[in-house]
Amino acid sequence: MIRQTRTRVALCALALLLSGCATQLVKTGPQSVDGIALDSPLTWTSFGSKGERVWTRDGSPINTLRIIADLEPGRPLFGTERRVGVEGVRFAKGLSRVATLELIVEGLRAAGWDNVETVNTEPATLGGKPALRAELTLARPSGLRYRALLLAESADDTLSLLLFTAPEEHYFGRDRAAVEQIFASAR
Repeated sequence: MIRQTRTRVALCALALLLSGCATQLVKTGPQSVDGIALDSPLTWTSFGSKGERVWTRDGSPINTLRIIADLEPGRPLFGTERRVGVEGVRFAKGLSRVATLELIVEGLRAAGWDNVETVNTEPATLGGKPALRAELTLARPSGLRYRALLLAESADDTLSLLLFTAPEEHYFGRDRAAVEQIFASAR
């Protein structure tokens, strides 16, 4: 009897754990992602949990559109706290646009990206709040070169961002216009 109860409890816990990892299909058109309104011209697969979603077209090692909504002060960026020997880069309130960008770059480095460089930055808006838009170059430890597009705001003492990363050879160019359209639609 006790063994059956333990087995049932273990199965229930496993089901709850796996339900958090489930993927969903994101179809073209208007979407609401944890309070951020987006309009996507592409179909994506989505996974993650409230506040931190990942969309991908070809699998997360190849390309991702990471959507973080209202990350609170003290919370880590990009799962950096899960890496062995890494304290984790944590968001702090009251950051300027430049400091927000520097924190995101530091978070990408802590998450295992190499040679993270900002290529271009410009002011933008996200959800009607002052934001920044940037293009970055970065690499995997294997040496594969990626490019990234970033839209981020921390004006309300939380951090919200959209970050698209893809290998620069093919995937970045293929999806760039669609991702820029998503960024332009973000409210």
